Amino acid sequence: MSLPTEPRTPASAPDALDADVLIVGYGPVGQSLAALLGVAGHRVTVCERRLTRYETPRAGHFDHEIMRIFQSLGIADDVRRIAEPARLYEFLDPDGAVVSRLPREWTAPSGWDASYHFYQPELEDVLDSAVHKMSTVDVRFGAAVVDLRQKAGYVVATLADGSVVTARYAVGADGANSAVRALCDIGTEDLGFRGDWLVVDVRPRPGTPALDIPDTCQVLNPARPNHMGRVAQRYFRWEFMLVDGDDPRELVRPERVWELLEPWVGPQDAELIRQTVYEFRSIVADTFRRGSVLLAGDAAHVMPPFLGQGMSSGIRDAATLGWMFDLVLAGAAGPELLDLYTASRRPHVLDYIEESVRIGTVVCETDPVRAAQRREDLRSATELPAPFEPPIGAGFHDGDPLAGHLAVQPLLRTNDGKTERSDDVLGRGFTLFSLLDLDPVTRAAVADLEQAIGLRSIVVGEAGVPEEGAALSDWLKEAGVVAVLVRPDFYVFGTAQGLSAIPGLLGSLRASLSLV
Repeated sequence: MSLPTEPRTPASAPDALDADVLIVGYGPVGQSLAALLGVAGHRVTVCERRLTRYETPRAGHFDHEIMRIFQSLGIADDVRRIAEPARLYEFLDPDGAVVSRLPREWTAPSGWDASYHFYQPELEDVLDSAVHKMSTVDVRFGAAVVDLRQKAGYVVATLADGSVVTARYAVGADGANSAVRALCDIGTEDLGFRGDWLVVDVRPRPGTPALDIPDTCQVLNPARPNHMGRVAQRYFRWEFMLVDGDDPRELVRPERVWELLEPWVGPQDAELIRQTVYEFRSIVADTFRRGSVLLAGDAAHVMPPFLGQGMSSGIRDAATLGWMFDLVLAGAAGPELLDLYTASRRPHVLDYIEESVRIGTVVCETDPVRAAQRREDLRSATELPAPFEPPIGAGFHDGDPLAGHLAVQPLLRTNDGKTERSDDVLGRGFTLFSLLDLDPVTRAAVADLEQAIGLRSIVVGEAGVPEEGAALSDWLKEAGVVAVLVRPDFYVFGTAQGLSAIPGLLGSLRASLSLV
């Protein structure tokens, strides 16, 4: 987002803060936020307690919305080279027969494949490369934050070596055992799900035959529920639930791991990358903001992996924080805008946690009778469930048919005859899409927000830029509206049923953003 005003430091802060934003933690969430702030020109210091990047795979799935965020950073092509579209999600019975098959090749609003698998160290390589192209971002390894104090208008972080970092804001993206969350005394709510699982990542040896492994599947075996699937082109993952009598220390021994993997692969065909027992939990922080300190990713929320939405939810946090910080740091909006962060993100995350837990109760069933009934319920289902994409919790115009939901990214035909995704044509920021040419009153309202927040406005269709296909036009016509106002994190702020309603919609946006 390009804003017309220059960043400014509060009068109460020291003359020379080290950074606009201090990010604690350099996993995918911290990397994404650092890149989003860096591309906007803000000064960022990242403190990572480890001496090097964490090279162990953890997450293995992201969705189309996250690819659109990567697109906004200019790294979508690099990510596509290391990620693989996920085509199918299956539930199997204990004998391996298909109980239910859920296609993942539905048309996603973001203009990308619906789901992707990836190998996390490779994704972090791409993000790290993007971050290091940002001249305003300083990444420090071996920099553990041991104290965090809030002053009037800034924060002071003390590191383990006694050095100090000052910044206007700090973000804890430092994982489930977040030091930042603890230092700020932010409580958490345990939503009740708990289960220990052995997670095994495997890499086939060169020249071995392709593994006959489903794209993604849950094996509904009450004796030992398990999961298997692709992580990316060259990696596979198995997960086995611990049951009564299991000793976690015994279960991670290579000999025992290969016993569990024996039906599918052996040590002659593959190598173990890691085998670790994880405790799957469902936890959310009471608030994602305390003063000048905010939480993102696992520091703010932890969910079971059955939807594959843990990392994706954290990167959504980064995308929302990115545009809010951009407005506040530029002096266009007051710091109270950041109160909207918890209101927008926390209910959204809770929806994902609750759905993950719901699926988990099916997957983790160990009672043979109940497990058989759940398999039968899945077999007898006649309709596929709709893709799970809940609306955000706040930060939109109430009552609009599309407000709070993900926006469509249309394909536009440019003057040079190319077809490009609209984000690549328009850049980052708030965007008003209209199917009708704007009248003078509406143009004046648009011009006001162009000056204030860099709003982009585009007329799509016969009256303006041609659309390749009709994804945007059909979406708006089906909702009975002629215009849509989209936030920089790609969620709909609101819509207008006619041109005369657009100035009011823009006025509502101005009020909601606490513009200065």
